[in-house]
Amino acid sequence: MTRNDTLRRVLGTGATWGSLWLAFWVLVGTAIGIANPESIDPGEPLGMVVIFGAMGLMSGLILGGLRSTFSGSAPSMLRTAGLGILATALVQVAFLGHGDQGLLANLQMAGAFSLIGGLVTIVWQVLGRVGSQRRPSLGHS
Repeated sequence: MTRNDTLRRVLGTGATWGSLWLAFWVLVGTAIGIANPESIDPGEPLGMVVIFGAMGLMSGLILGGLRSTFSGSAPSMLRTAGLGILATALVQVAFLGHGDQGLLANLQMAGAFSLIGGLVTIVWQVLGRVGSQRRPSLGHS
């Protein structure tokens, strides 16, 4: 695989994984908004998209880099989920100092986000496998 192919794969992973991550959090935010609309302040939806979008893109790019470094051609679901957890955890380090909840609360949230990152990675891998099965092989009519 050439360097351009690797870069394209990492960027594709980042964009796709980040989109799945953001879609998950938009659904969560929408559910909260429906169940308890008073808990959503003006401007929070846009802030959520910006923060979770950046978080997802960074996690996806790190996942793409980790996969290109540590995985073979057909990595197992467990290994890929583990790489997704690791990628998300690495990104969470940048967000540990936010808010006024304290470091312990932020570490707990980072742990939960990292586990969700593993779940998003499983969905990403399943979608990739389904997509590759639907694509016709090159050279066949």
